[in-house]
Amino acid sequence: MSPRPAATLLLLAALLGAAAASSRRLHAPSPTEKLNADRQKQEAATAAAKQAAAAPASAKKLRPPCFVPTSWYPYQLCDVSQDATTCGRGYLAWSSMAECCAKQRGALGAFQGGCTDMSKSVTCWVAGSYSPTKTCQATTDLSICSRNWGRWGSEADCCAPGAAHADGCTQSQPCWVATAWYPARACGLVKDDTVCQRGWGAFDTEDDCCAPGAAHSDGCGPVADVPQA
Repeated sequence: MSPRPAATLLLLAALLGAAAASSRRLHAPSPTEKLNADRQKQEAATAAAKQAAAAPASAKKLRPPCFVPTSWYPYQLCDVSQDATTCGRGYLAWSSMAECCAKQRGALGAFQGGCTDMSKSVTCWVAGSYSPTKTCQATTDLSICSRNWGRWGSEADCCAPGAAHADGCTQSQPCWVATAWYPARACGLVKDDTVCQRGWGAFDTEDDCCAPGAAHSDGCGPVADVPQA
C-alpha cells in the first residue's frame, strides 16, 4: 500500500474516533445530573442495608426473574431483574410486581406508600433555562419523569443548589414595564421572569421606566389633547 492511501485511512480513523467521542460527550449526563444519580443510588443502598439487617435468616431467596425497587425519589418504582445475586439476596426482592409495589406490611412492599401510579398524570421538575436566568420548569413527560436522573419531585428540590443548577435557581427580581398608554402613559411592577429577563422594555425602577425615551417616548403622564368629559 502506498504512503498516501495509508495516511488517508489514518486520517479517516482519527475523524471517526473524534466524532464518536463527541457523541458520547453530547449524550453523557452533566456533572450535576451524575451527582444526583449517585446520591439516589446511595439512598437506595442505605434503605437496602436497613431492610437487610431486619430480614430474618429464613427470608425467601428467589430465582430470576424477580421484581425489585429501581427508583426511590421522586417516584417509587419497581421493575424486573434477571440478576441471580439480586433475586437471591433474601431482601428487597419479590416474585411479582404486585408484591413489590404493595404498600409496606410485613414482608410485602418496597415502599411505605406503595409504588407511584405512573398511569396517572405525573409531574416532575427539570431544568428550564440556563441563561440569562437559571430556572426549573414542570413537565408531565413520562419518559423524563420516569428516568433516574435529572428530574425532581418539586420546584424547591429542583432549584436547590447542586440540583439542576450548581448554584441553584436565579432568584426572581421584579421589574417595571409599560402598562398603560391611554388616556395616560404609565408603568407598572411585574414579577414575571420571562418579561424581566427578555432584554428590552424592562426597567429596575419606576423612575427609569417613566423617563422620557424609556418605556414611553414622552415619559409617563397624561396624553395631551384627551377629550374632557
